Amino acid sequence: MSTIKTIDLWIEAKDNHYECFNGAFVDGFGNDNIAFDKYKVVRNCNCIVEVSADNIIIRNKHHAIIFYKKNKPVRLMLINKDTNIDKCISVALNQYFGDGVLSDLFDELKIKREDIDLKEKPKFNGNEGKEEIDVGSCDRWNLLYTMLKGFYTEDESDYGNFANDKYYFMPSLLVKISLTIGKENFEITHKCAFINTIETRLIPIQENSSLTLL
Repeated sequence: MSTIKTIDLWIEAKDNHYECFNGAFVDGFGNDNIAFDKYKVVRNCNCIVEVSADNIIIRNKHHAIIFYKKNKPVRLMLINKDTNIDKCISVALNQYFGDGVLSDLFDELKIKREDIDLKEKPKFNGNEGKEEIDVGSCDRWNLLYTMLKGFYTEDESDYGNFANDKYYFMPSLLVKISLTIGKENFEITHKCAFINTIETRLIPIQENSSLTLL
């Protein structure tokens, strides 16, 4: 079993959140970079979300996409139970990129897709039916700089939450993400966060990331 404690983490805040999918699929491909070379769509899994503050609403997630580079997980997207995954991926791959659309680049790079269904019975954390806060988990400095400007992506894009650009620091907020898929065990812990003043956007800081290294 391999335990992953920090990763480029994307968390869907609402069903069929196209901007989240669009950003997760395109971020990192600028300037001839290759962000990932394979992705795995995982249906009917259980990602358990624990939050230390009752007013911060984040539901458990029931689907995921793991993005790999050279067989190593480099990005993880957590998806709501009722999201139409295939439609959201199709929209993401048909976004404009370069002189064409993103799927042209994926074809050129031969980026592979894998699908699995774990068929797990969904587990809930009591937040069903409540409006979730928009979460941007952060694991690196360059991403934090752009997130604090409202962007979802490290490369500045059209995707983000620009409703409010003033944030304050929450030094003791715990957000824990737990997900096991095959031999990969994701345990992503955050122990502080930035939140915007209108409390619609949360940027929790991953405890085991480069952001916390002295």
